[in-house]
Amino acid sequence: MNRNQDSHDEAALRALYRQAQATITPATTSRLHRARHAASQAPAPARRGWGLPLASGFAALFALAIGARILMPDTAMPAPAATPILAAADEAARLDDGVEDTLASFEESPDFYRWLAANEDTLLALE
Repeated sequence: MNRNQDSHDEAALRALYRQAQATITPATTSRLHRARHAASQAPAPARRGWGLPLASGFAALFALAIGARILMPDTAMPAPAATPILAAADEAARLDDGVEDTLASFEESPDFYRWLAANEDTLLALE
């Protein structure tokens, strides 16, 4: 938009406002003025602020619960008796862990690779 149109629009709006003001009766204008003046002079109603005390109370309650949990001794629940099948599975898992540890030591050992390289001919003959 250019500035010419803005000034024409503003002038048209001002004329429309003056026309609307002229149609309002003096009694209505006076009543609106009194209501606006009374609203600006009236003290704000007192608010009952329960928000801050309520939030503070909940924060204190949670802090107390956390503190009590930290200070509470750990009570370990007794483990249920393992069924024989699960006990056997646990044994097998322990054996597997031992095998993996042993194999891992061979994988990290350079002597193992030297031995493989030295016996390569023997290993190929076995195949």
